[in-house]
Amino acid sequence: MPRRLFLALLLLVAAPLVLLGWMSASAVKENQSAAKENLTTLLSSQLFDADRLVVELFADYARQLDAALESPTPLLETLRQIRREQPIVRQGIFVNPDGLLLYPLADDLHGADAAEVEAALPAMIDARPLSTGDSDSQPASSGKLSRGKLAPTAALTAQSAWQQWYMGDGAQVIYWRFSPNGGSVGILLQRSRWMADLIAALPDDSSSAAALDNQRSDASDRPSPGETISNTPIGSIALLDEAKRVIYRWGDLKNAQSQPLADTELSTPLASWHFQLKVDESLLPQATMIPLILSLTGIGLLVLAVGAYVLTSVGRQIASAKSRVSFAGQVSHELRTPLTNIRLYTELAESDLEQLDDGEARRSLAKRLQVIDHESRRLQRLVSGVLEMIRPSGKRVGVRKQPTDLADLIQGITAQFEPSFVAAGLSLESSCQCHDLVAVDPDVIELVLVNLLSNVEKYVPRGGHCSIQCTVLPSTDRTSDQLRILVQDDGPGIGALHREKVFRPFERLDDSIQAPSGTGIGLTIARRAARRHDGSLVLLPKSDKSGAAFELTLPLDPLHLPTAG
Repeated sequence: MPRRLFLALLLLVAAPLVLLGWMSASAVKENQSAAKENLTTLLSSQLFDADRLVVELFADYARQLDAALESPTPLLETLRQIRREQPIVRQGIFVNPDGLLLYPLADDLHGADAAEVEAALPAMIDARPLSTGDSDSQPASSGKLSRGKLAPTAALTAQSAWQQWYMGDGAQVIYWRFSPNGGSVGILLQRSRWMADLIAALPDDSSSAAALDNQRSDASDRPSPGETISNTPIGSIALLDEAKRVIYRWGDLKNAQSQPLADTELSTPLASWHFQLKVDESLLPQATMIPLILSLTGIGLLVLAVGAYVLTSVGRQIASAKSRVSFAGQVSHELRTPLTNIRLYTELAESDLEQLDDGEARRSLAKRLQVIDHESRRLQRLVSGVLEMIRPSGKRVGVRKQPTDLADLIQGITAQFEPSFVAAGLSLESSCQCHDLVAVDPDVIELVLVNLLSNVEKYVPRGGHCSIQCTVLPSTDRTSDQLRILVQDDGPGIGALHREKVFRPFERLDDSIQAPSGTGIGLTIARRAARRHDGSLVLLPKSDKSGAAFELTLPLDPLHLPTAG
């Protein structure tokens, strides 16, 4: 089997299989993703339960701090007192309505982290949340430390907000309360303390999980339909901080190294922390590609067998066609020798005939010799056309450029057709503006002109006219000299829709019985010959819609004639 046919067979089999496999794999992947998403939705209730514990823990902190800040003691003393008495408090903060920091001052900061807190306070205050009740009236803080006197304690409202700030060893949590006059009181929580309380609040075994379910059953917001309530977590749940470090994990720890099934953010104020749910791989939907692969393999083998049969049949037909083409080529080559001999002896007979006395016998013999010469030339043109048709397309094999007198060449070609044109009632004229020798292959020019004049002889009605014009176009910066031969007639012409169709092999515009005989390969042979000479043959459009005009263009190489020694 030829390599091209084999590659075509592989493409014929591979293309649909790859497309089918891609579509099937995509469908399987989508189904697997949908099943995994449904499982995630079903099991994510465990993460919601754990997040509720986080929210409740910080709500307890807010209630404790609110109760402490509502003390009748002056605010400065209150902030110092809650720092001493409550382990959850790391530092108290007070900002007056003008945005000046009134507490803590430099003398109020003690301990190893005093410098760290002092450095972070200006930016922390600038980024603090605004009061939800009177945010428009609250001025923006300057972030500068102030050593002014502390104002009397103002009545605080229940308006408050949480702030998360990154400092030192990680995310810090600040609780802010807003006074009606625009002042703000902040409580920086102790990170290590609230982390320990958070871990203590999360489940650690089945009893903790059961307690979590009991809390859910007593809560006002019941689980939505479809949620799963279980005494033991399915899989393992990990608490991750802002740096993706695992802080705490509970549940089935044997799944700790698997890929997370769900990853959710915690509620405020720990929005940068995450809960990850990991489950046993056996619970995840598994999709096997083995049935799909077996099906595609069977389809591929079937298509391969059908394609091999078809391509084998095509290969046999191609081999048969090649053998017929080869036979036609060999016969055409063999015909050249006897044709050459016929023309040679015809010319010798005409030469001997000139030595006889003029008479009826001489005129009769001259007419018969003329018919023999005409038909032998016609047969020779057919042989040349067959050889041109079987020649590999696009190759310059057989081009033999030699110094040629174009005027003599065209005159000789027109002389061949003069008897037949006279018999058909047609006139033929030629003009050549090139009077110097040029380097071309005269056989190519003759082959093109012979086929064009043969079509004129067939299709132009009696009384028609045909002209041949030969010019040389001068070279430009990018091209060499071009030989241009224009053959035009005043016959019926060729429509614009058929300008390229007429050059296709075995294409005839009129296949009726009354149409002139022909094979439909004349123009194909002419264009192939022109291209073999690196030229072109085109049908020019005519504005008057009468007749046909063909333009042959050939490049002219510089002619190097031998110099006399």
